[in-house]
Amino acid sequence: MKRIYLAISICLVFLLAATLPVAAQTCPDEGSGAEGVAEFAADCVECPEEGPVTTCNNEFDIELTGIDRDVVLRLVTYSYEIYKPLPGPEDIDRPEMYFWVLGIDLELAQMCLAEGKTLEDLFVGCSVDSMPEGMDCGLVLPDPETQLDGVRFKRLIRDGETEVFTVTLDENALALGFEIADDCIVAATKAGNQDIQREDRLAPGYACVIGPVCVGEPAEFICPRSQGYWKNHLSEWPIDSITLGDESYTKEEARAIMKTPTRGDASIILARQLIAAKLNVENGANPAPAEETIDAADDLLATFPGRLPLGVRPFTETGKEMLKFAKVLDAYNNGWLTPNCIGNES
Repeated sequence: MKRIYLAISICLVFLLAATLPVAAQTCPDEGSGAEGVAEFAADCVECPEEGPVTTCNNEFDIELTGIDRDVVLRLVTYSYEIYKPLPGPEDIDRPEMYFWVLGIDLELAQMCLAEGKTLEDLFVGCSVDSMPEGMDCGLVLPDPETQLDGVRFKRLIRDGETEVFTVTLDENALALGFEIADDCIVAATKAGNQDIQREDRLAPGYACVIGPVCVGEPAEFICPRSQGYWKNHLSEWPIDSITLGDESYTKEEARAIMKTPTRGDASIILARQLIAAKLNVENGANPAPAEETIDAADDLLATFPGRLPLGVRPFTETGKEMLKFAKVLDAYNNGWLTPNCIGNES
């Protein structure tokens, strides 16, 4: 009989464990500062994909309610709800939330950025419930009371209240080879006079939640080769045909264009560099420094009916535009715009 009761007791324990919300985590010690937060973060390797997470001081529930990925614009938006449960008899005097920080490794994010981009380009927006975008939220490095880097949202939350928060990241700000992924990160709520750096004050409410992280490796690119190289090495062309403007050319036809004397025709001057630039991209060169010029050159050529050569005089407005594009592509094809590429331009 005792064995039956024991088995029933064990079953009840498992049943209760399955139905209770996620248990709160142990808070870092008061006054432990950045070191205590770092120890908490080191244990933040598993976090629930669904449902709320209760902060370590049992004051608030944080729940990731949605991840919206716009694959066209390359925007990623994370939405969170923070709820303050109604107090029990033992905690009537619990303070209301003053702000919270979604801890994000901004140092890693900085390393993932494309050349010329900043963290402000990556973190393009945040919002607090129905308040206008950008109000009462922004980047912090670090927050002095929670010792977290990330996005700080300022908003009072009282007993029984729920507030919605969002943060939007733009993957266009990342270097090629990097992207935003979902992983466990630390968040912290700040209520009353909580301060992780003060031994005489309670620690903020930390929690391990799903959030944005930067992942990937720098893309390695082949050095571009000049239009002269491609003109004389047809066997190394990575494609069998190429489109210039709206017209398609075999690689033999394209090389013939590259060998055509310019005779004052800006369309041939542009076509030589455009062909080489497209071959370089197909061959593994970094497309970023040239892609806008390539698109603009194609658009310009597409305004002409028929095939190359087009007989455009260099001193005309269109001719000057073609020469401008050709100059940029010449710099690209000679490797001047891709200093960190692999291999030597021939």
